[in-house]
Amino acid sequence: MMRRMLSTRNLVILALFVALFVVSGLLGLKVPKPEVSLAAEPLFHLGPLVVTDSLFTSWVAMIVLIVIAYFATRRIPKDLASASNSDLVPKGAFQNLIEWLMEYMWRLVKEISGSWAARFFPIVMTIFLFVIVSNWIELIPGVESIGKLVPVQGTATTGLVAHGPFLTAQEAQPGQGYTLVPFFRPPSTDLNFTVALALIAVVLSQYFGLRTLGTRYLARFWDTSGFKSGAMMGLVQLFAGLLELLGEFTKIISFSFRLFGNIFGGDVLLAVMAFLIPYVASLPFYGLELFVGFIQAAVFMILTLVFFVNAVSSHGAEGHPA
Repeated sequence: MMRRMLSTRNLVILALFVALFVVSGLLGLKVPKPEVSLAAEPLFHLGPLVVTDSLFTSWVAMIVLIVIAYFATRRIPKDLASASNSDLVPKGAFQNLIEWLMEYMWRLVKEISGSWAARFFPIVMTIFLFVIVSNWIELIPGVESIGKLVPVQGTATTGLVAHGPFLTAQEAQPGQGYTLVPFFRPPSTDLNFTVALALIAVVLSQYFGLRTLGTRYLARFWDTSGFKSGAMMGLVQLFAGLLELLGEFTKIISFSFRLFGNIFGGDVLLAVMAFLIPYVASLPFYGLELFVGFIQAAVFMILTLVFFVNAVSSHGAEGHPA
């Protein structure tokens, strides 16, 4: 019975999508063909710095987080020691929501990192908030669809061609048409952004390991103590250390492409669905991308935290905050 209900539901969903596709064609609902660009596109220059659309959007994400932090903490007393109990009670739905989120994430970080929670929490929570805002920016209407027009360069390509007072999408010759460079692009769809975050996470893990364990930390990459038990055991430990060292570099690659691939793929999916069935069919995928954006931010945070904990642990023995 359940299998029959699922089959019926799938057929209804498929029929609905086909009907939407047919109706959109009959009504002439069209949008320009989506242009997929792996590289971020330059907007303007600040001296020698080239400001791309993804870099500009990352600045917007920072401003959003600063504004959220201001309104979430403006009612918190500056002197907590002399504040009364009533002053410490969160006021308003927004402050309650932010404090609930912080308390939940603090308990999660505390459970994973133990006594290191106070040291690691500000870093991993900042990464989580920055990544999730960067991921969810793609869901805002106007992102990647509002920008400036630049003349078509090179050979004939699909661009925006002037017909009277209007611009329509069709084959454009060089000098005749224009292409749209968006003002905003989700930062997570730029590999520069994800590589930078991955480098921060990996470099900080090395810093915490060296700061806590000193030269003992380097033993996980170059351990010669195994030669005391024989040449074969010593070679095995050296080989394991080399694999551990290689793993530190592969973390950067896996971190970068996991976040980039999921968010960029979702961005392309939304663009393609909006082109095939404009205005309607892409709406369910917004919910999917909302969930994927949260999951990717949470995964990035948890993996960073695990790397930190592993770095300050000497062969499974937990270190202590310096």
